[in-house]
Amino acid sequence: MINTAKRRHTAAYWLLPLAMAFLFSLIFSTCNTPLFPEIGSDNAMYLTMGTALAQGYAPYSDIFDHKGPLLFFLQMLPQLFTGGYSMTAVFLQEVLFLYASLLVLARAAEKMNVGALPVQLFYLAVLAPVMDGGNLTEEYANLFTLIGLDVMTGVFAEGFGGEDGKRLLRPAAVMGAVTMLCFLTRANNMLPLACAVLALAACMACTRRFAHLGVCAGGYALGLAAALAPVAAWLAYHGAIGDAIYGSITHNMMYAETDGFGRLHMLLRDGYGHYAMFIAGCACLGAAAYWFRCRQVPLALAMIIGAAGAGGAAFISHKYYLHYLMLGVPMAALGAGQVLALIRERFPGKLRLSCRALCVLCCAALIAVGVQQSLLHMQRYRETQNMIPDAQALYALVPEEDRDSFMAYRVEPKWYVATGALPSMRFYFLQEILGQADPAVMDEIAEEFASNPPRWVVIFYNREFGPPYDARVDEIFKTQYEFVDAKGQYQLLKLREVDAAS
Repeated sequence: MINTAKRRHTAAYWLLPLAMAFLFSLIFSTCNTPLFPEIGSDNAMYLTMGTALAQGYAPYSDIFDHKGPLLFFLQMLPQLFTGGYSMTAVFLQEVLFLYASLLVLARAAEKMNVGALPVQLFYLAVLAPVMDGGNLTEEYANLFTLIGLDVMTGVFAEGFGGEDGKRLLRPAAVMGAVTMLCFLTRANNMLPLACAVLALAACMACTRRFAHLGVCAGGYALGLAAALAPVAAWLAYHGAIGDAIYGSITHNMMYAETDGFGRLHMLLRDGYGHYAMFIAGCACLGAAAYWFRCRQVPLALAMIIGAAGAGGAAFISHKYYLHYLMLGVPMAALGAGQVLALIRERFPGKLRLSCRALCVLCCAALIAVGVQQSLLHMQRYRETQNMIPDAQALYALVPEEDRDSFMAYRVEPKWYVATGALPSMRFYFLQEILGQADPAVMDEIAEEFASNPPRWVVIFYNREFGPPYDARVDEIFKTQYEFVDAKGQYQLLKLREVDAAS
């Protein structure tokens, strides 16, 4: 039997996960890693967003994205202390979140009386192929999901909190708080925890534990409110609550339904769906292991329904980005721990061998994926390095006094990071694509260009788009702007009225 309680007092218990988090982030958080940061696309949006917020922009109202407000805050936080566009600060934040996740996994492994290292390595090995460069909403939400799962397993191991259920109030509040934190990173990130909670509530109702259910519902509601209140206050301070509701909920739902492959096709005929089924299968295998160990329905059902929620979150959108699959990894890691716990109880002589075999397999998988990702990473890094001089040369032509009236329109968001520029319009990236989700976006952009156009604009040079430029914006570019210079794939335009006015 593994004495994990004693291990908590050793340096290895605390320092090994930190080393693992740092090394993993160096290799797989490729957008911000100190080893040749590639900046990335979504990451570049978030660096721009965080820098703008740190310099006084209002979330959603002055700079827009359809993610949750907590992501805005998490992107602002590193830039508040660094002057803006600090990839190193974001990298360190990623390391800290991953380190905390690994510590929660160690605590969960302790409750199952299995070694922490194989569970932690399993989590990293399953996470690595879907990291997509890092600094993404799912990456941050996973810490909150793991906390909720750890609380959930602890409560049900203690038999529903006693006869009166009073001990359920605090854990229910914690689960409510972390569910809300997941929601506030992006609405669909809450689905794994929310579905698990619904399964537990259904089990309480079916077994007529209505007093327990009432205590849980009250605690859960308190947790939801406690997590929401400071974020809502921050948004209210900026007068952005209405814009936040539109961006993080309404527009996010519209965006999820824009063009893409059918869900059944992606599930059955694409590697995306196959990996989603593998992750869900690990969680369901763990649920079966728990059932064989304890013969208790609630936690086993919660694991299965939670895995289904994670799978549902990955298939809500028609975009099918790999990082959507991150949401299922916490439940899969919990499943791996439950399988090891079953081996410990039924085949104790095989536990050490099983743990070693799992560690070796996970390390091999991490090395294989790491080599593959590193080759792709260096290619993307070289592409980034090629565009930086062109971007900086063009931005140097924009006078200092005009830089508050500048836009990089339908250019990679990394353009802002490369130059240190900030946009003068709130829809600062993929404008026509956002407009596909909601035509009102392009109406606002066209109106802004007509009534208060930026004095300087960078656009791509001789490149076709899908979707193409909005006809109204394209006409404004052709009639109201003049060509200044071009570098690489980019051209700089200047508003003709500027010269006339001067």
